[in-house]
Amino acid sequence: MQYIYCMQPHYRTLLIIYDIVKSDPQPTSYLCRPRELILRQMTDWSIIQDHLAILKNEELIVTKQLDTMVISITPQGIEKITSFSQTSVV
Repeated sequence: MQYIYCMQPHYRTLLIIYDIVKSDPQPTSYLCRPRELILRQMTDWSIIQDHLAILKNEELIVTKQLDTMVISITPQGIEKITSFSQTSVV
């Protein structure tokens, strides 16, 4: 996964979300919790929140407030992150 190193930081957060949901039969309906991101990403929560805001503005994720905030990847988010693996890094 050589392409990870040239990704903008918020797309790395999207990749982590994708890695969490990709095994689910319906990845766009999986409700990812902040704890799952914090455990997988060695970044301060405030930075992760900034990344989530950018991804939400780009319509690559959706957030909802339930008992805690939950994050869902959108079909556009899946398309975006899988497009990175299809491009070659020079």
